Amino acid sequence: MSTRQENQKLLMATHLPTFKKLKIADPYFIAKSAWANPGEGLKVQFFPNELKQEKDIYLELSDFNAVSEDPTHTLYKLKYNPFYKEEYPLEQKTSKSGNDYEVYIVPIEELTAITKDGKEVPYNQYQEELKNPPVETQQADFPDFAKEYTSVALKKKEVEYKNNLEECLNNISKQLERIANILETKNK
Repeated sequence: MSTRQENQKLLMATHLPTFKKLKIADPYFIAKSAWANPGEGLKVQFFPNELKQEKDIYLELSDFNAVSEDPTHTLYKLKYNPFYKEEYPLEQKTSKSGNDYEVYIVPIEELTAITKDGKEVPYNQYQEELKNPPVETQQADFPDFAKEYTSVALKKKEVEYKNNLEECLNNISKQLERIANILETKNK
């Protein structure tokens, strides 16, 4: 098994709880790289045999070795499109080893993000939510809890410290008295 295949299995494993919530027993999962020519939007390339599966394709954005490039490990879905041949451009490419191959180029906006709870969010909307997370609008049950708890905890520690200091000073004082008594009896 290649390093890429092993890394892809690890990526898929991170999404198993989501697939379980979606009740998808055998998802078609692939690690994919997104790229863009200068001045253009991000794209993802798919091999013809991947799109011929007639299944939704689940993916995580990664490098060419299937190592995640996404700190949030977002799961994306490309919904199966029976018209992919007409709607996505087919490009001829040549690999580093000189082999020719074909890929369909899919704009990244075609993807939907799948949240941990299984909700589908269009790519652009999801990116906006990442930049501007929703603000909590409901008032907390205990709005001043942190402030009140902190002040109580600090006062408690201050009292404990003061009590410990007084206790320590009393112990030192008693020890000094004992030493003084011992020295006094020896000098007699």
